[in-house]
Amino acid sequence: MPSPVLWCLAAFVCGSIPFGLLLVKLAGKGDVRAHGSGNIGATNVSRVGGKALGIVTLLLDIAKGFLPIFLAKRAGLSPDLLALLALAAVLGHVFTPWLKFQGGKGVATALGVILAVDAQLMILPMGVFILALWLTRHVSLGSILAAAMVPVTPIIAITAYGPLGATLLKDRGLVLPWLALAILVIWKHRENIARLQAGTESKLWGAAKEDAHVQG
Repeated sequence: MPSPVLWCLAAFVCGSIPFGLLLVKLAGKGDVRAHGSGNIGATNVSRVGGKALGIVTLLLDIAKGFLPIFLAKRAGLSPDLLALLALAAVLGHVFTPWLKFQGGKGVATALGVILAVDAQLMILPMGVFILALWLTRHVSLGSILAAAMVPVTPIIAITAYGPLGATLLKDRGLVLPWLALAILVIWKHRENIARLQAGTESKLWGAAKEDAHVQG
């Protein structure tokens, strides 16, 4: 079996594939980074290349997070290593070396890695995302709050269902990568946070979308 380092490297490389950039170029629409928000995620791809291209980008960004973790899980890697691989895949998307370490925000890829590790980990984040979107119509706020919920489920699981006498410190190898992943995604939304505070962030419906809005 390949070493954990090689698994992490493979997850990082897989996560680093800039599908949004490639699809827009293949569609003859130029460089997606030169339009709209400049982001390579699904939202900006939809803005530049149309909704169909945006949906394909979303699915591929999810898949590139899902695939390496799914294969590692099938190979029998432990939950703490799977969490580390999940972080590596999202890091690859956010800091893709093919684009001078400038990538997307990691939301779709994070969704893919979580689904691969354990779909139950998505219940709380997805519920929070849907509720926030329904109440505020801000995709960015829903994504930020959902990311904040990602490490909560492992903490609850460890506390409620862990081995007798287990402590959070003992299981830090499982929790810390999820915590780092959540912080990374929230940090990538710092411009959205500033616009939310200023009241200038665009909404998904019911108001005109602003070119400055970024997601993906």
